[in-house]
Amino acid sequence: MDILDLIGENSQMLLEEYNKIAADLALLGLSDYESRAYIALVAHGVSDAETIASTAQIPRTSAYKVLETLEDKGFVVAGKGRPKFYNPIPPETIRDRVFSKLDETFDKLASIREILKEHGMPQLVFTITGQSRVLDKIGEMMDTATETIIMATPNVAVMRPRVEKNLKAAAKRGVNITFIVPHGQKVPKGVKSIRRKGLIATDLIVDSTKALLASPELEVCGFTDNATLAAHLEGFLNIMMAHES
Repeated sequence: MDILDLIGENSQMLLEEYNKIAADLALLGLSDYESRAYIALVAHGVSDAETIASTAQIPRTSAYKVLETLEDKGFVVAGKGRPKFYNPIPPETIRDRVFSKLDETFDKLASIREILKEHGMPQLVFTITGQSRVLDKIGEMMDTATETIIMATPNVAVMRPRVEKNLKAAAKRGVNITFIVPHGQKVPKGVKSIRRKGLIATDLIVDSTKALLASPELEVCGFTDNATLAAHLEGFLNIMMAHES
C-alpha cells in the first residue's frame, strides 16, 4: 500500500497537500526520504520499515537507515522487538518543539540587535548563500582556530567529508574541539561530543571571536568576526553544553 492507496487515487487535492507537506518538512532539516517516511508513519500510526518503505515509495534497502535518522532527529521512537516497529512523534509535539527553537533563535537575534545598539556598531553579520560556499566558510573558520572550536549541528554527516581535514589539522595545533550533536551521530576522531535532542540549525564559534549560524540544510548562513557578538552567541552554546540530554 503506497500513499496513493492511503489517500485515494482520485483525491488530487490530498496528493497535492501530501507533496506540499513533504517539501515543507525539508525546512526542518529532513531529506526527501525522511519527510515521506515520517508522513507515512503518521498516516499509519505505528508500522514497520517494510510497510513504511512501500507507503512512502522509498527503497526498502534505505528504509531502516531513514527511520534510524528520523529517530536521531527526534521524529520517531523505535520499539525493541523484531521486526522493529516505529511510532511517530505526534506532529503537534514536533510543532511545539520547532516553535520553541524558533523563539530561542529570535531571542538570539533580538539580543544581538540590542548589543549592536548598545555599542553603536554598524551591521556586522554577513550572509553567505549556497551549501558549497557555506561549507567552505566553515572549513576556513576552522583553519583560523588557535584555541577552541564549538559547533552545534544536526548535520555532521553532510559536512564531515568537507571539514574533516580542517578538524584534524586544528586538533594537531592543539585546538580544543567540541561538537553538540544528536544521539547516534558520529563525530570525527579527536572531537569531544555532547548529545542534545532537537537541534535544527548549525552554530559554529571559533576562538570566541568568530561565529556562524547556518540554516538546517546549510544553504545559507550568517557570519560575523565581531568578538562581542561571537562571545555572546557562545554563551548560548555553553548553556546547551551544560544541559546535555
